[in-house]
Amino acid sequence: MKKTLFKHSAVFLAGLWFSAAQAYEVEVVEIPSQSMAKAHKATLVLPDSYKDSTKSYPVLYLLHGHGGDYKNWAERTEVEALADKHQMLIVMPDGNINSWYVDSSFKPNSNYQRYIGEEIPAYLDSHYRTLAQRSGRAITGLSMGGFGALNIALAYPTQFIAAGSTSGGVDPRGFEGKWGLNEVFGDPLVHQDVWMQKAIINRIDGFKQHNLALIVDCGVEDFFVAANRRLHQALLDKGIAHTYIEQPGGHNWPYWAASIGLQAEFLSRYFAVSDSPKNPAP
Repeated sequence: MKKTLFKHSAVFLAGLWFSAAQAYEVEVVEIPSQSMAKAHKATLVLPDSYKDSTKSYPVLYLLHGHGGDYKNWAERTEVEALADKHQMLIVMPDGNINSWYVDSSFKPNSNYQRYIGEEIPAYLDSHYRTLAQRSGRAITGLSMGGFGALNIALAYPTQFIAAGSTSGGVDPRGFEGKWGLNEVFGDPLVHQDVWMQKAIINRIDGFKQHNLALIVDCGVEDFFVAANRRLHQALLDKGIAHTYIEQPGGHNWPYWAASIGLQAEFLSRYFAVSDSPKNPAP
């Protein structure tokens, strides 16, 4: 089936997209940010059973890459079907084109770490039947979003039970001047300490300390593969449990469309299961 806005033949009705082939529902919602004094759009997928049940559901937070937006994953992959397969909500928030999902001291009004780590969970838990606890949330993303997912999981370890990265820009060092990195991390010569602190490889103790389940994958032709290999080796050296996967492919949508299924399969294993509502949202 082909999509119009998203990637299946769909009918638009009252803010919802209904798939002829799948029972999931797709919404575009605006989620306010108090820290940025602005609402941002997000794509939200509800699983097939949501409308006919009273139970609460876990949520997968799925982040886009540099230059992308909240529509990317749904436009370019069949990610929505994973909501049915794993009986979870999937939220794909807008992280701006180059926020790198941090609270930047250099880029005005760019607090996407707090927005996704605090404000979106609070919104979803109050508006949907979510499993509103750590074991009901996992986070992953591609490229900039891969860095962002690991960064946010480490910053908010009580919010997420598991984290992933696919083709992640896990170490900004070596890519100075590219993809808006200087805007959010500052001048790399003047603020070298910030670049050091933000590199995931220098923060890996947090995965073990907070018992965060972790999956990292990258294509063997990807320009980020060397940084991902270094991260993998550092995790091994410290005995930090994780799953690391390299597959044929580059930094592109064919790779991400294939990898997201592996990511979702891994992350969903750590979700708690609820047959009774923990969060009585409508």
